Amino acid sequence: MRAPTPEIPTRRQPSGRPRALSLGDTATDPIVTSPSSQEDAITERVAWWLDYWQTRAADRFVRALVRMGRYEDYIDAELAARGLPPSLRYLPIIEASYYPRADSPAGAGGLWQFMPATARWLGLRVGPLVDQRYDPYVATPRALDYLASLHEQFGSWFLALAAYNGGPGRLQRILAEYGSDRPWTDDVFYRIRHRLPFETRDFIPKYLAAVRLARDPASFGLAEHTREPAQSFDAVDVAGPASIDVIAGAAGSGVEEVRLLNPHLVLGLTPAGTTTAVRVPRGSGTSFEARFAAIPESDRVTFTHHRVNPGETLSGIARNYRVSLRDLRAANPEVEPRLLQIGTVLVIPRAPGSRTRTRLPG
Repeated sequence: MRAPTPEIPTRRQPSGRPRALSLGDTATDPIVTSPSSQEDAITERVAWWLDYWQTRAADRFVRALVRMGRYEDYIDAELAARGLPPSLRYLPIIEASYYPRADSPAGAGGLWQFMPATARWLGLRVGPLVDQRYDPYVATPRALDYLASLHEQFGSWFLALAAYNGGPGRLQRILAEYGSDRPWTDDVFYRIRHRLPFETRDFIPKYLAAVRLARDPASFGLAEHTREPAQSFDAVDVAGPASIDVIAGAAGSGVEEVRLLNPHLVLGLTPAGTTTAVRVPRGSGTSFEARFAAIPESDRVTFTHHRVNPGETLSGIARNYRVSLRDLRAANPEVEPRLLQIGTVLVIPRAPGSRTRTRLPG
């Protein structure tokens, strides 16, 4: 016997208690002005998140706002070019605290928290040396195009955001299970939310709270702060492997400045066998090519090196240096683990920020 289709729960009526979900200057934003944002279950969770970010996580929220200054002009322009809701500029606050190298326990990464499979499907490069999920200037257009496609698919921004967080396939199955007919609206999200994982059904209230707080942090008692200036850079091509300190030297700039411009260089090293686009501070690109070309190839990587001894294996060397085998192999793509020869000089990658540097022999 075919199981009956569950009924969609009826919409709760207003309780009569005052609602305080004023989101500031949002008159034209379809997400924050949605009538469904005023449902009791949603406003209760908005209030919870507001309290959390005003108390236990106040410093974290302020740090997110400070970092936001690097990218907000770029993201605003990309949103405007697509005609998307301007409040989406705040989505990286709840996804990654506007930290481009953020990783989740589930394996999502970057400002927009893409899983590796999703990122590759969207055309991003995901590898041990270069991971474009961490590149705000490459990942942002993909993220916004993806959000736009989800909105087109589901016809509702609440549903689009739920699909972004929990996956469109899962949401589509739930909608089919409940027999919800098109056109879908934000109200449908409210009616099916109990069937969604907690993180997904809490995603909308969390987003609404972040928008409200980020638009007017002073009125919520958050510490005074100054946002970082927008990043300004030139793009240059780096052929073959080079460590980020060498790139910075050729650009005549500081290592940390170049590192902040290139969070997608996971180990601070460009890969061998290819040309990598790298960002350097604005104005330094014109002299970079000649200065970089003057550096011998043997001096372009300033990582620790190791000469293979009898009986050693690649996995054992990785353990000794406390690096992953995957990262060691990525730094030495020409080395075949099963044919590792005595005397081979390996590049031992160090995490960005390491102060110890040993030049490879010429």
